[in-house]
Formats: sequence, structure tokens, C-alpha cells
Amino acid sequence: MQEYMLIYQGGDPDAHDNMSGEDFQNVMQKWEDWMNALAEKGQLVSGGNPLHYAGKRINGDHVVTDIAAAEFNELVSGYSIIAASSIDEAVEIAQRCPIFNYPKIKVEVREIMQLESEH
Repeated sequence: MQEYMLIYQGGDPDAHDNMSGEDFQNVMQKWEDWMNALAEKGQLVSGGNPLHYAGKRINGDHVVTDIAAAEFNELVSGYSIIAASSIDEAVEIAQRCPIFNYPKIKVEVREIMQLESEH
């Protein structure tokens, strides 16, 4: 099994604010069910960690800027690390992710490279 990172991009930073308490609980239950199903199959390595929408960006010249609200469509809003036998299986797993209950979401699936240590 190889590890893959599911990178959640986009979304609405106010999505939870616009939900009723019951709707929020339903969304969280879907996440919990999905994560538990992956864990039972040995496919969850680390998961479902949301990232705060506010942040800083540092460029190669060490200039620090705020992440602008206009960039939300490309902003990484969270990630999970899963185990799968191939990129195709990782994509199938990602397609069942409850993140797609939110509007304007994309999920990028990336294989995690294993680097050999010479020491």
C-alpha cells in the first residue's frame, strides 16, 4: 500500500456559520462515518484535519503576506492521508469523501513520495 494525500481546496469559510446546529451535526456524522470506514479497512493514515482559512504566505525572498480572501477557490482548507494500492483506488476513495457536501470544493490526490535515507 502506498500513501496518498487528499488535499481539500476551496470552499466557503462561512459555510458552518450558515448551517443549523442539526445540519452541522449531520455533516460531522458523515465525516466520522467516512473516517471510521477508512480506518476499519486500514486505509486511514491521518485524516480529516481542517485548516484555518487565515494564514501567511512566505515567498523565496522571505516576504510574508496574508492569504487574501480572493484566493479561497485555490486555498487548501484541509487534508487527509490515506493508504491505497494505486492512484486510481485513492481517487475512488476521495470521490466518496463528504467534503463534496460543501460547494466549490476540489480534492487533489497526490502520492506521497518515500525518500530513501542514506544513514
